[in-house]
Amino acid sequence: MSRLMPNQKTLNNKLYERYLFDRGVSRIDFLSTTKLKNLSQDDKRLLNEVEHIWKTGDSYYKLASVYYGNPNFWWVIAFYNNKPTEMSLKFGNILYIPQPLDLIISLLNG
Repeated sequence: MSRLMPNQKTLNNKLYERYLFDRGVSRIDFLSTTKLKNLSQDDKRLLNEVEHIWKTGDSYYKLASVYYGNPNFWWVIAFYNNKPTEMSLKFGNILYIPQPLDLIISLLNG
């Protein structure tokens, strides 16, 4: 049950509708989150891992660009290392860059 009273819900809906109207937007489409498979030890044996020591100036985008040729695959490195954000890392941490990219993507998608 919502903690909002019915009149509060109505007020919030009207404010939301006004917010969208003022911006010329009729609706907002939300994308679903892809479910990724946790890799087994057998899956990991199929991959090559390149060790990378986290240092000043590193970012997932840069690493993905260097190792995969495309910064958009930064999330593969983050997911594989169970470090969802760069704030999860400290200088000197070892990251494992799984390769080849097409195989890791295939394994993660199950």
